[in-house]
Amino acid sequence: MKRHILYMKKILLTLALLASATMAWAVQVECSPGNLKNLVDDTSVTTLVVTGQMDARDFKFISDELDALTSVDLSGVTIVGYSTVEPLINNEASFGADCIPPLSFAGKNSLAQVTLPSNTRGIGMAAFAGCSRLASFTFPESLDSIADYAFAATKLNQVTLPQGVQHLGEGAFSNNTNLTSVTIVPEGKLELPARAFEGCTRLVTVMLGTNVTAMGDRAFMGTTSLTSVSIEGSNNIKQLGDRAFLGSGITSFDFENALRLRSVGDWAFAQSKLASVATALGTNHLGKGAFYYAPSLTSYVPNRQCDSIAPMFLAGTQVENNVTYNTAIRYIGDYAFYNTPVQTLILPNSLQYIGTRAMAGMTHLGSLTCYALDVPQLGDEVWAGIDQSTIPLMVVEGCVEKYSGAAQWMGFMIQDFLFGDVNRDGYVNATDITIIYNILLGAAYEFMETANVNGDAVISSTDITIIYNILLGIAYAPGRGKSVSDSSDQMSAEDFVIEAGETHVMEVELVNDAGFSAMQLDIEMPQGLSISDVTTTDRAKDMIMGFNEIEPGKWRIVMHSAEAMEGNEGTLLNITVKADETFGGNETITVSNIQGVEPSELTHYIDDFTVEVGTTTGVKDINIDSQSTGPVDVYNMNGQLLRQGVERSQATQGLPQGLYIVGGKKVIVR
Repeated sequence: MKRHILYMKKILLTLALLASATMAWAVQVECSPGNLKNLVDDTSVTTLVVTGQMDARDFKFISDELDALTSVDLSGVTIVGYSTVEPLINNEASFGADCIPPLSFAGKNSLAQVTLPSNTRGIGMAAFAGCSRLASFTFPESLDSIADYAFAATKLNQVTLPQGVQHLGEGAFSNNTNLTSVTIVPEGKLELPARAFEGCTRLVTVMLGTNVTAMGDRAFMGTTSLTSVSIEGSNNIKQLGDRAFLGSGITSFDFENALRLRSVGDWAFAQSKLASVATALGTNHLGKGAFYYAPSLTSYVPNRQCDSIAPMFLAGTQVENNVTYNTAIRYIGDYAFYNTPVQTLILPNSLQYIGTRAMAGMTHLGSLTCYALDVPQLGDEVWAGIDQSTIPLMVVEGCVEKYSGAAQWMGFMIQDFLFGDVNRDGYVNATDITIIYNILLGAAYEFMETANVNGDAVISSTDITIIYNILLGIAYAPGRGKSVSDSSDQMSAEDFVIEAGETHVMEVELVNDAGFSAMQLDIEMPQGLSISDVTTTDRAKDMIMGFNEIEPGKWRIVMHSAEAMEGNEGTLLNITVKADETFGGNETITVSNIQGVEPSELTHYIDDFTVEVGTTTGVKDINIDSQSTGPVDVYNMNGQLLRQGVERSQATQGLPQGLYIVGGKKVIVR
């Protein structure tokens, strides 16, 4: 009996000790600002629940003293601001309300669970950095700022940022080796900072919103499992920083639809797994080594507006296609195409310089054409490793002697070609004109490389005019025509209304300073509208005209002749527009890529314009009170002032059918 009593006493004592230990490790306190250190007297606490108010002094106490924490619940806390004369944390002396101060939980290797106040606005620098057991985290919806390295080297497995986040600091989620998924769809503009997800080796899924406007230096460097980045909505990224995807597993990036992308930094995709690249028209800066030794890259389609190729740009890739075709390149940097298997090169007439060893090791090169009338200058050993004696170099007729006497060029088999001979049959004739005409209309794709007759980086009606002039004996010189971008020429068409099942003839007006012998324009139609017919007026009665849908919803019209059209103003084209049952009204037709070419080969680039289109049922009628008085201004939907200071009741009298802005309101005239 005594033995049994002693045994029971031992059990009760053990339970009491366990209860005492549990009470010591789990602490729940109601805090006032700066008082946490007086409420927690056992720094071995593992679970901390705080209510009341805290300030930076309390977070400093947690940072300095509570290293055994596994769980922290601050959901019942209000964080108040605090300022002091002497620096308190990270050499800072002032701390905002509703913000987690810097370094608050940094390096706490046991911390696995954190709940922040629901009204938290900011998370300070390295606040959770190095919390190697922190695998999940709920970001308060009120959050608008995450500072540098706030969650670096944690074990987060997914990140979904609240839409209100306006600032993300450098390296905010870097070296999270468990992170697999990231979703950032902000309400306002947001730039991904430098090193944002650097070293996140298991990152697979990235979804970015349309308001993400840039990716900083090294943003996704070393993300070896990442194959692509998805954009929700339109891609508005303007800049990719240096080394943004260096060494990543990315296999595709939608350059073509990155219409706002202006700059790609140095080494941005170096040693990545990109398979192909086709840059958008506005991407005018591609940095040094941008695709350096990306071993899977087999195709690079250049941006025709780029005027230089950076050093080491495609060095060590497997690009095979003609990397300088359809460009206006002036400068090719050192080692730009080093050791690539490019087979054909067509160098534009704009080329002035090729850097040291830029083409070295291109042992697959089989053909070289250079349009430059003046022999481009070369760096050292440009063609090292290439057997020049087996490769024909085609130059413009009359330039053979120049190239034959130039160092590093003379080793090729130099031949000349007949300028304007698009199909290379030995003749310049109407066949060459027809080939370009069909290419412009999307009806042919053969001879694309030679259809750019003047080597100005774009196939256009200018090339047709040049061949006309060669045939007529008027001119014989490549690219002697100069573009005019600030001309006063103007093309327009009136707004109109149309219903499903109806057609409408859209009259396209042209006011031009000089007579054009060739023209082209693109027309983008909204859903439900299409072009069923196009005819010319007497102004263009001697011109050959064709039109074709070159891609869904986009039509191109091309016109050409040997002589200039008649007159300098009036209707040029009658375009029959058809509406089907999917047309909803209140849409816009966009007319762009408008070019007019003089017989002298001078090309005029004419401003784009739009045409507003409505339906009689889809546009709300606005009645103008005939008894109402007062002056109003009347505009068409292109913003042109038609009437100024007229009586409201007479504002639309005599106007043709269409949409107008009367006194600041949209009005339909039937």
